[in-house]
Amino acid sequence: MDTYVTVLDLTSDAVLHRFGPFQNAAAARVAAAAKAGRVLTWRKDGGLWRADLAPHAYLVPADPPAGQE
Repeated sequence: MDTYVTVLDLTSDAVLHRFGPFQNAAAARVAAAAKAGRVLTWRKDGGLWRADLAPHAYLVPADPPAGQE
């Protein structure tokens, strides 16, 4: 499954860009931190990982449970 990082503007929630693909959510989160140039603190909301670092939010879809790919 290809995983992409979506970058949003925090104030408007407008999509600024997407980058990837990555092999899984963990690789996408590492790439997002590298792009941000800072360590990101991630929280999982349902099927989505989110990290906020003003002025952007980074979103990564969570990997499906093992066996449901």
